[in-house]
Amino acid sequence: MRIIIILAIVTLSLSAYAESNPNCTSGTLYTEDNITIAYEQYKNEFDSVIVVCPGFYNSMENRWMRKTVDLLLSEHDVIIFDLRGHGKSTGKYSWGAREHLDINAILDYAKLEGYKKIGILAFSLGAASSINAVSERDDVDSMILISCPSSFKGVNFHFWEPGMLSDLKDNIDCKWEGKGARVDHIFLPKKKPIDTITLVKRTPMFFIHGDKDWIIKDYHSETLYNAAPTYKKIEIIENGLHAERLVQFYPDKLRKLILDWFDETLDKS
Repeated sequence: MRIIIILAIVTLSLSAYAESNPNCTSGTLYTEDNITIAYEQYKNEFDSVIVVCPGFYNSMENRWMRKTVDLLLSEHDVIIFDLRGHGKSTGKYSWGAREHLDINAILDYAKLEGYKKIGILAFSLGAASSINAVSERDDVDSMILISCPSSFKGVNFHFWEPGMLSDLKDNIDCKWEGKGARVDHIFLPKKKPIDTITLVKRTPMFFIHGDKDWIIKDYHSETLYNAAPTYKKIEIIENGLHAERLVQFYPDKLRKLILDWFDETLDKS
């Protein structure tokens, strides 16, 4: 049985990005296993909120996570957070074994805030953990899953492909801001999204993937799409790279895809 979190709001030092937005507040939440999760919340008086879940090695300071927040703010409130072992959150990253507890803490907080509609926009391994979290609850109204693996063991990591050098260049260009993770044992037992997705009760799911993703090949999203039991959609982006790099290279396309999906599914749910 899942235990509802105890909420602890604590003022954190805001990033320069957040300081430029007068509607941004920051705080921390405790997970069921007593990890402190740092978040930022952007409130524009919408009755819907989108929870942005970065992938492995990215914190909410990453510039493309910031760009993702920008894509959403015209139509939704936004909560973005650091998974355990990332940024200002405590603990160690468990490679998908426990990160669903981080997402549950954020979702429980969104419910306490009184939002009528809750959506998730998640990247890579953060998307995998989002499926695991939502499979155990029925209060998430819509999800977008970008570059999601169907299982951790199935991650491809074809480091010899050209996209790897592009990712490395991006990390160097941003001076590794918003990058890095403190990690736990990689062989911790973990649930497979391809199994847990079949337990999702009602949440519509939109899978987005690049066909030049060198880390997680697009067949992962296709496999998950085929297994999803709820209303669903898939978009494979030609020449698209991994996860947040789709936001970097196709911001207008991603904005339209994201906002159109949430317009459709949050209204219907």
